[in-house]
Amino acid sequence: MSKKTEGASAGRYEIGKIVGVHGVRGDMLLLPQTDFPERFLGMKELDVTVAGKPMRTFKVRRIEPYEGKNTFFLRLQGVEDRDAAETLKGALITVAEDERVELEEDEYWLDDIIGLAVFDNATGGRLGEVTEVICTGSNDVYVVKPPEGASKAIPAVADVIEKVDVANGTMTVNIPEGLWD
Repeated sequence: MSKKTEGASAGRYEIGKIVGVHGVRGDMLLLPQTDFPERFLGMKELDVTVAGKPMRTFKVRRIEPYEGKNTFFLRLQGVEDRDAAETLKGALITVAEDERVELEEDEYWLDDIIGLAVFDNATGGRLGEVTEVICTGSNDVYVVKPPEGASKAIPAVADVIEKVDVANGTMTVNIPEGLWD
């Protein structure tokens, strides 16, 4: 999943972050922040944003998986040494709306889910608002903040999530007995 972040400008979506440098020739380590990391292998250019600076587009000279790690080796044109690479550490890799991966039916972007008003399917009552999505590996968990009291979690599984209506900003759920007691 991609997500909007405070570091990404309006209409741009974060898909990765430069998390380190490797060697002395300007190689960097890119951490994918998307459910589609294979997308990096075909990219010829990357839009890179360092906090507080305008976005820059770099031609990709090399991008390949770092075997056994959840990162890629990255070399960009114009980044020729370790010092230049260090200036990009922490930078975000973003894409425009039209460059996002097309999702299947019943798949949603994190930023589409966060902020949805959550309603109980049984009573029609408002339970709160989704404030966070926790990716657990087996299934996501939605954190719902009720109008009063502590946040509560609901599993993002078909038996619980009845309907997601991004256009209207709502989610209807079936709370399993005992889950929120």
